[in-house]
Order: sequence, then structure tokens, then C-alpha cells
Amino acid sequence: MDLIKVNNLKTYFYQNKGFLSKFFGEGLKTVHAVDDVSLTIQKGRTFGLVGESGCGKSTLGNTIFRLVKATSGEIFFLDKDVLKMNSANLMGFRQNAQLIFQDQYGCMNPRMTVGQIIAEPLLMKAHGDLDNDELFDEVERLLLAVNLDPDSAVKFPNEFSGGQARRIGVARAIALNPTFIMADEPTSGLDISTAATVLNLMQDLQDEMDITYLWVSHNLNQVKYMSDDMAVMYLGKIVEMGKTKDIFSQMAHPYTKALISAVPQISAEKQQETIFLEGEIPSPINPPSGCRFRTRCPMVMKKCKTLEPPLIDIGAGHYCACHLHNNN
Repeated sequence: MDLIKVNNLKTYFYQNKGFLSKFFGEGLKTVHAVDDVSLTIQKGRTFGLVGESGCGKSTLGNTIFRLVKATSGEIFFLDKDVLKMNSANLMGFRQNAQLIFQDQYGCMNPRMTVGQIIAEPLLMKAHGDLDNDELFDEVERLLLAVNLDPDSAVKFPNEFSGGQARRIGVARAIALNPTFIMADEPTSGLDISTAATVLNLMQDLQDEMDITYLWVSHNLNQVKYMSDDMAVMYLGKIVEMGKTKDIFSQMAHPYTKALISAVPQISAEKQQETIFLEGEIPSPINPPSGCRFRTRCPMVMKKCKTLEPPLIDIGAGHYCACHLHNNN
């Protein structure tokens, strides 16, 4: 069953829109943050979204939640277009769709206790129907669900370690029993053992609550461990997409091969020779013509400069946007 379906989504930002920019003649500049992206996230599964910093991963996720305004396209949640929802329907959607933010401290009000932070969405949903005892019991249940002491409810965010703060974010995200959660770099800044604890916790919650995850990360080992399906983004576009096991075993796009080759392996025998990409990522304000990866691709061809490769199915639901797999 399809839970999220994104069709031809574009999210552009515009620089130099103000009066002074026009006065000094700098001209309007368009940032192609997300450029014609289509994908499907199936209910109960984890969809990984990977790529280098600045490729548009977080912007894509924030656009799905309408935290960022889409330029064009469609976003369906259970066959209802999120971009066309009125305020009442959007509130219902956001009760079913929650976020775990990348900055575990920055997303919490430092003047509120952890109990108040977790209780806030419960109060908004219940419109004050819960009495104080019921609210306290629910906050206690949520803290226990993420393996935190209920006494933590009276503490402030700065009194917690990074891993504990991350688990508080998870507790707040699951407070309304959501169907869908976007986890944006959910283990960023954590040591390996703490990150493993958070990953196992989120897997357990997914099994218990039938949650669907959009897992945004640049950590490929983590995506391989957590996700059922995945997409690789480069400069606002998806260049490869499919089942995670298929992409790791049959890498089709040169960019995907370069990313996976850089992933450290425990066994020296399994460690691949690292593919080093030359040059810098081009600016999303002025992306290259044709294939956007061509300026760094070790297998660039003449037609890559003029023709943009379509994202095509190269077999069994494995999609790739590369002229090496396009016979047209």
C-alpha cells in the first residue's frame, strides 16, 4: 500500500528578490533545491534518502510536510494531495506525520521542561480534554517507551546528553501515534554505541506501532541497515532508486558507486577501492546542462553534455538516470 506518493515535485528558492537587489542590478537567481522528483513510500517500510550535503534531501522532506513551499508538483498522503489541503485537513495530516529534527537541542524550547515539551502536542490534539493526572501518565509512558526515566520530565533540555536529547525528540514524535515519521539525520553527532541504541529503539517502535519512516541521511551504512527502499540524490535530482539490497549489490549509477566505495568496511577483503570524484558540486543556482553529474563523472560521454538522462527502470523496480543504461 502506497502511503506517500510524490509526483514531479519542484522546490525552488529565489535570491535577490528585494528592492535593493533590483536597485543594484544583481538580478533574480533561482536555486533548484528539488527539481522534478518523483517517488513512492510504501506503508510500514523505511525509505532511505542519501546524498552529499546540499543535494536537497532535507528540503524534499520539509516540502512533503509543507514546512517549505513547493513550486510545483503533487504530494499524496493516502491519496489526498497535501499541497491542496486546507488548514483543517493539514492539521489532521500533521497529526499523522511527524518529524525528528537533525538538531536535537535546537528543536526544543530551552525554557520548557521535557515533560512540557512532550505534552505540548497532546494538549493541542486533545484541546484540553486530558486532566493533569492523565497527561502526566501519558508523558511517563512516552518516556519509558524511549528508555528514559520518568523523573526526566522535570528536567530541562540542557541537562541531557546528545543521545538522551535525541530520544526525547523520538518521544515527542510518537506522542500522537503517527503513521509516518521523517527522521532527518537522526543519529547526527552521536557516538557509535549511542547511535546504535537510537537505531534499535526506532526499529522496535516501527514494529510496535507500524510506523513508516523517511530516513534522511548521508550515512550509507546506517541506510543499508535501516531502510527497505532508498533513493540517491544529486543536485536536486534522484539519480538512482530501488530496493536497498538491489542498489548495494548492483550499483548502476557512477555517483552511487562512488558513494558506496567510500563506505568503510570491517573486513579489509570486502573494502572496495575508493572512487574519488574530482571537482566540487556545481551550484544549484546554475546547474550543468544535460546530466548534472557530468562535470564530476569518470564515465562522461559526449551526449551527457546536452541530453538529460531520464530516470528509467533497468529491471525489477531498480531505477537509474544515466546514459550508460539508456539505449535511446
